[in-house]
Amino acid sequence: MLGNQRYLILFLSIFPRLIFAETIEFEDFWKAVEIHSFSQKAKVLEVKASEIAKNRSDRHWLPRIYTDVRAYNTNDPALNLLGKLGQRSATDADFSTSSARTRVGNFLDSNNQPYNTLNSDTANMFAKDTLNHPGSNTYSRGSLGLDFSIYEGGASQAMSKLQEKRALGLKFEKANIKDQEYIQSARFYRGLQSLTEFRERIINLNKTESKFQSGYQLANKNNPVGYTGYLALKSLKNRLLAMEKETDAQVFEFKESLSLLSGLETTNIKTKNIDLFEFLNLHFPKPIAQEESSYTKAMTAYAEGENLKSDLEMAKFLPKVGVYSEANAYSGSRSTQAAYNAGFYVQMNLYSPKEQGSVEEAKLQAEAYRTKLDEAREREISTFNNLKTREVTLFENYQLIKESIKNQEEQVIYMQRLFQSGAISAIQFAEVLNRSADLAKSLLDTELNYLQIRSEFHKFQNGKTYESESTN
Repeated sequence: MLGNQRYLILFLSIFPRLIFAETIEFEDFWKAVEIHSFSQKAKVLEVKASEIAKNRSDRHWLPRIYTDVRAYNTNDPALNLLGKLGQRSATDADFSTSSARTRVGNFLDSNNQPYNTLNSDTANMFAKDTLNHPGSNTYSRGSLGLDFSIYEGGASQAMSKLQEKRALGLKFEKANIKDQEYIQSARFYRGLQSLTEFRERIINLNKTESKFQSGYQLANKNNPVGYTGYLALKSLKNRLLAMEKETDAQVFEFKESLSLLSGLETTNIKTKNIDLFEFLNLHFPKPIAQEESSYTKAMTAYAEGENLKSDLEMAKFLPKVGVYSEANAYSGSRSTQAAYNAGFYVQMNLYSPKEQGSVEEAKLQAEAYRTKLDEAREREISTFNNLKTREVTLFENYQLIKESIKNQEEQVIYMQRLFQSGAISAIQFAEVLNRSADLAKSLLDTELNYLQIRSEFHKFQNGKTYESESTN
């Protein structure tokens, strides 16, 4: 929550005019979306993490340097003996055992006669067993080593390339999220104006109907023609009120969506009126030719990464060659000494049941991903072609509906005059108003659909318009 507040404060400090502004330019609104977008911020973090992983994998050729320092107290016979050997201070007494004390030679002299008195040999039978029971002693050990891998079967190089492809794919994923949010922002932003204009048309029709009824007494049941017209106008009024309420609900929904995208309060969202085609030509110019979407580019990068996984699996069956060196220092109650060891190693799996078939499995998975990529590309080609066809159709329909509305508005004026002269009935006038409402709804649907179609072209556009807007 505190993070969101900081971003909002930053945005308002950059664009203070939005706090009390009457209207918000779409460019400013889009900047608010970029600052607030959780999806974009999360993907940015993923991209940064992938770049760190790539940089780590690029250092695969550097040696590993390690150290190990420990101090310990033990009564373990093996550790005690190794500790004394490490100090280079082992003595004969350290190898005393019970079997050595009971040897026959300890009790016979050079003439093979038993000793009558205690001497150094017979006294051994009372000596402590120092080898098997050395007691508790304290030692310390320090190691400094270097491990340099010369050849790893190509695993490190394949992993480095795989991380590079993953980082590239995440960048395209971030661009795809940005494209989607830009499209959504524009659709809700300009769609809000279309809803407002439609609502005004419905309100004007409602006013016309109310003014018409107030001038004539049609509710008298003794006049069947007039009363029938009254019922038709009443039904029309109910329909217009229902359409107005439905539009209010849509306006609320669009504002909530804009608020969710930008983090701004719905009460502060006031869009600037702009002609539909001017808005679209400015922010969503039709692409000359189809370009791959960011989504497909991300899939391409991931597919190339999948191809590298078979190299990783193959490396498990190839030898690993390296050199190493380690220096050790031992310390105890007797002395402190140092030692070293150095050499090379060769490691290779001669037989590993768990790894059998892993290379073929990786190749099949890569082929499956490439197949999905081919499907996505074909689907995008089909989508682009459908968008072009629908765009032409909707544009033509829009022009026809606009002309029909203009004609219908003129017809309403003449129908009022005809009713006043008694040439038509109230039912016929109500039917004209109903057709006006239908045309207004058709115009709204066409505008929203055309806005959606034109904005979808943005995914296939080379050189995004929001890139230039963000730098203005």
